[in-house]
Formats: sequence, C-alpha cells, structure tokens
Amino acid sequence: MVLEGRAIHLAIWDTAGQERFRTLTPSYYRGAQGVVLVYDVTRKDTFTGLGKWLSELEMNTTNSSTVKMLVGNKTDKPDREVERKEGLQLARKHSLLFIETSAKTEDGVHQAFEELVMKILQTPDLWEESTFRKGIKLVDSPVQQNKGLCSGHCLLI
Repeated sequence: MVLEGRAIHLAIWDTAGQERFRTLTPSYYRGAQGVVLVYDVTRKDTFTGLGKWLSELEMNTTNSSTVKMLVGNKTDKPDREVERKEGLQLARKHSLLFIETSAKTEDGVHQAFEELVMKILQTPDLWEESTFRKGIKLVDSPVQQNKGLCSGHCLLI
C-alpha cells in the first residue's frame, strides 16, 4: 500500500479463525507489529468467541506495544446481530483500534489497514533495535503496479 507517498509492503497471515491453524497461531503472534481480530456482525457467536482470541493474544504477544485492531465485517448485510456500539465497547475495554467494514463492497477495508499501519509507524517501541525487525519496510521507490499488495514485511495477523 502507499501511505503518505511511501510504499509499504505488508505480510499478512490470515488464519480465518480456523481450528486447524490453532497450533501455529502462537508463532504468528511472536514479533507481530499489528494484529487484526475480525468478527462477523451477522453472527453473534463470532463476536462472543473473541474472548479466547484476546486471551491467546495477550499470552503470546512478545511486544506489549503491538498494535491491535478489532474489525466488525459484513456491514453490507441486513441481518445484523452485533451492533456497532457493542464492538466499540469491546475495543475500548481492551484498548483496541476499532472499525467496521464490508469486504464485499470494500467499504472501510483500505481505511482499516491504513489506520493500523499509521498506528504501527507511530509506535516507537516497535522500531527499537532489540525488536523483531521483519516488520514494515518503508521503500523510497514508487510502488510497482504489477506487484501484489501482500508481499513484504509488516506482520499482521
């Protein structure tokens, strides 16, 4: 993605909350500069299940400054079971960034990643020499149009 005129490459690990990735998830957290937890606003169970993911995140994150974001997805659907205020309350309780999106219509998706990356860039603890350094890589050259967006270095899960 291009942010403030600079090319930023992201490495994004998407487990989709699937059990088969459960044993690998702790290794994804180590050294992550950003973590995105997503729930489906049309399925209350995905929202109530966030507690176990938040606990796991707290146990396995190696840097207390890791930027965390809560995303309510599928806002394009009419059968909402989780209200925006519920997501916002949970985010505030756990000091998470918060946004609602629709992956289908792309509403809010770019904004979510932009906000997350901006917060990572504004967090000095994520850039000290002792910190895991395979994170965001700022590149001075222009973004290559034919290059994929998910190549490179910001570990987000």
